[in-house]
Amino acid sequence: MNQPLTMPTDQPRLGGEREAASGLRSRAALRAANDTQRAPNQAGKIAVITGANAGIGYQAARQLAAAGATVVLACRHPGRMAEAARAIRKEFPNAAIDEVSIDLGSLRSIRAAASIISDSHPHVDILINNAGVIGEPGWRTLDGFESCFGVNHLGHFALTGLLLDKLIAAADARIVTVSSTAHRVARLNPQEWPSPQSPNIYHAYAASKLANLLFAYHLHSLIAAAGAPMRSIACQPGWAATRLLSPRPRSPKHRASLAALQAVGTLIAQPAESGAQPLLRAATADVPSGVYLGPSRWWRTRGPATIERSSANSHDAQAGRLLWDLSVELCGVDYSALAGSAAADLTPDLPGDRGTSEPRKVPNQPDVRPEPLVLPDGEVLTVRPSTAADVGAVEELHRNCSNRSRYQRYMGGSSPTPEKLRRLLDPPQGLTLLVSEDRSEHGQPIIAVANLIAQGADAEVGLLVRDDWQRRGIGTGLLRRLLDYAEKSGRRAVVLHLQSQNTPMLRTVARLDCRSEVKCEGSTAFLRISLTAGSTSSEGANPQGGVPAV
Repeated sequence: MNQPLTMPTDQPRLGGEREAASGLRSRAALRAANDTQRAPNQAGKIAVITGANAGIGYQAARQLAAAGATVVLACRHPGRMAEAARAIRKEFPNAAIDEVSIDLGSLRSIRAAASIISDSHPHVDILINNAGVIGEPGWRTLDGFESCFGVNHLGHFALTGLLLDKLIAAADARIVTVSSTAHRVARLNPQEWPSPQSPNIYHAYAASKLANLLFAYHLHSLIAAAGAPMRSIACQPGWAATRLLSPRPRSPKHRASLAALQAVGTLIAQPAESGAQPLLRAATADVPSGVYLGPSRWWRTRGPATIERSSANSHDAQAGRLLWDLSVELCGVDYSALAGSAAADLTPDLPGDRGTSEPRKVPNQPDVRPEPLVLPDGEVLTVRPSTAADVGAVEELHRNCSNRSRYQRYMGGSSPTPEKLRRLLDPPQGLTLLVSEDRSEHGQPIIAVANLIAQGADAEVGLLVRDDWQRRGIGTGLLRRLLDYAEKSGRRAVVLHLQSQNTPMLRTVARLDCRSEVKCEGSTAFLRISLTAGSTSSEGANPQGGVPAV
């Protein structure tokens, strides 16, 4: 999961002769597509394009319609959308155009639009997440999110998830996410994602474009794990003459910045039709999932589309998982259509009303049974695997924890919803352990919960201990058990997302005497524990009751 998901332009990504040949074929396909400047035959395909009433979105819609696709214009302004549809039909009388009103700053509007699209079409072959905004400082969406993050990332995350069934129904669907070269100047700070603190709106815009890439790459990894018949491809249009910079800002500082950008744009900006070429190549050319396309000339601001390498931050797999989990929670939209694969590790199908008190067994995973946990002070607690029936008791644990403890566990985000708790308590691949004071299996107050969610070769861990039981060895005992389970399940490493100032957890990991490395990004730390033979053994290393019988 940590290898790059795109290929640099100067050489194919490493991975053997087959992948190198695929990279060469992809570049050949791009060269052929750039030579024609037209989309290949798209008859029978259905393409949904957000922000398609103007700029590069309109040009992509125009060319796909000319190639025979049924094009669904998904736009916020009905009048401008109708004008765009009329213009395309006038130029191409046989064009099949649908119009769907959507406000990407409103989850209610997104759900309504997705419902209309799903009811009207049997499948979606191409989804181009193109619409974008640069608002004013302090602007928020109807759901209360900062405007750039809410519209540019969350809106498209929700729309893609709501159309996932229709995308899977297509023979070879393309999910095209439009980013920007501005992502290269974005600061990777997960705690600011829902509400960036910088008053500079262009910093917020850059952060949203980085989020677009993290989304596209992580979606690619889930698609690959699921073996789903679709591709997730990111692109950037270069510097194109569009309406993105056209609104009249209110603040003098914003007006000055806008004037400077427009002045530069008059010198190097390319026409919107040229800026749409990376979108069209991503939607129609024979390029693999997980790549990033953009112009190849003038510092990647214009010219033929080619595969390029995005920033190192955009390939941070841990940040991608964290953003994905946060987006599911904020939008209330999961990707359960990809269940049955590694994708289900993050967003599995809800267990529903199984109502069973027996731990759910998953093939090829070790069995786990209740056992004592002996603390250094001699007190004996009970550790047992959770089930979906424990959601009420775990909700009570969250209510009994301080804001600080919940803040550290969920990286500043809110406590999980009951839906998310049910997913965490009954993961398809992974383990959740609960700690209670009594040896009976159920009915006792829960004082700690530990989650291990499998992510392909790695696994992610999170711990929450009630405040009055902290610093007594519970976290150390739980972490040892999860590491042992992960190793016996064949995992390569365990990762933890921490706040940099969470020194108690860092000390807990240090006490395990395991090989670990810490990577800090601002206020966030990514801690990776390598799993090797004997690294979690109980020889002189487990005063809390030894390794669990798994």
